[in-house]
Amino acid sequence: MTGKPVEIALVDDHRMFLDGLREVIASLDPAYRCAGFASPHNLLIEIESGRRYDLIVSDLVMEEMNGVALITALQARKCTIPVLIVSGIDTLPPVEKVLRIGATGFVPKSAPAKVLGAAIKQALRGEIFLPPELWAVIENDPHSPRLTEGRSPEHAEEVRPVGARQLEVLRLVAEGYSNRSISDVLGISENTVKTHIKQIFKQLNVTRRTACVSKARAMGLID
Repeated sequence: MTGKPVEIALVDDHRMFLDGLREVIASLDPAYRCAGFASPHNLLIEIESGRRYDLIVSDLVMEEMNGVALITALQARKCTIPVLIVSGIDTLPPVEKVLRIGATGFVPKSAPAKVLGAAIKQALRGEIFLPPELWAVIENDPHSPRLTEGRSPEHAEEVRPVGARQLEVLRLVAEGYSNRSISDVLGISENTVKTHIKQIFKQLNVTRRTACVSKARAMGLID
């Protein structure tokens, strides 16, 4: 990558890992400019003050505010900066949870630098990234975890808001576009389109496109 600098915010409350991550990412491409934050709150303050980043790379488990809470806080501020989660926890429930809440991708801390590099490139293109082994796990276990897990019956129909990119996909689904056509229109891979649709289904607690569109309209997500 050459030309315009790419501003990346790194969030991890372990300073040694934060410093190491900064060095690794900076070595991947001279255009990458990294700013480290040991506190998620400090990043939020920077963003509220008008600081712009092209990408946020965040740990999942942090004492002050975890990665899921950080994504929620960003969404509450109408912030659309993509968030890539890098974590030592790479089991299915946490991975699906961060994707469902709106993360752009997930990279295990055990992954080599080239995997992180690929994840950053895809995230900057607006595509969801998972290492192949995690894609395989999700594809083989499409119903785990369920949206209604851990909720009382009266709250079983509650859903989280879909992300900005998912809304674009949802609108095209409502217009009858195929996955291939959505891929062409949005300039993302067909695999990414399928992942977005799968996450939308989970968020809306539906299993078919027609039901998805009907529920989205009833909720006022689309016209």
